[in-house]
Amino acid sequence: MSSSMRIAPEVLDRLWSINVAGRVYGPYTGKQISGFVKEGRVAPHSIVRAGDEGPWITAIDDPFLVQLFVAETPRKQPGQAVAAEAGASVAVTSPVQGQVRADAQADTNFVIIADVRAGNAGPVSLDSAIQSMGQCYRLTQNAWILRSRRSAGTIRNELTPHLGAQDRLFVADTSNSRTAWFNLGPDADSRIRKVWAL
Repeated sequence: MSSSMRIAPEVLDRLWSINVAGRVYGPYTGKQISGFVKEGRVAPHSIVRAGDEGPWITAIDDPFLVQLFVAETPRKQPGQAVAAEAGASVAVTSPVQGQVRADAQADTNFVIIADVRAGNAGPVSLDSAIQSMGQCYRLTQNAWILRSRRSAGTIRNELTPHLGAQDRLFVADTSNSRTAWFNLGPDADSRIRKVWAL
């Protein structure tokens, strides 16, 4: 960490939880998460929650944890991500749930693909959640096109609560060539990056 970047000790005493493929780990102190960042176990795009009630957001979008990454690695373009721990893949760069991107000047085109396992009541609530985000059309049982001012990461964050632990989600921002996904696994993460040129 850069000597110019100092994090107040009281910030490092706060607690955060980490969400990996629907499993919640923690809570961990900021000191522990700082260690995880140095070990590569927590990445800028790992999904975290401050305290017990905060929204699930990416670590780099947390106003305190961002300090752990600014000095460690330059922030990459939105849409890039790594798994918080082996066996899960979550890709995002998103503001807090529901927040519109600050740089969004116009509506953006998205393709959303969800693999919802049989027996889950998810598709109905997922469809309603997608419809609430803007103008949308359901192409197939598991695919939608959407026009919204949200970022791919924000859409992913807002839809994840409607998914089960085994469900998968892929969001493509076709206007800005960005992606976000949930629960696709490390192999898919690697292949998406190669194909999408992230």
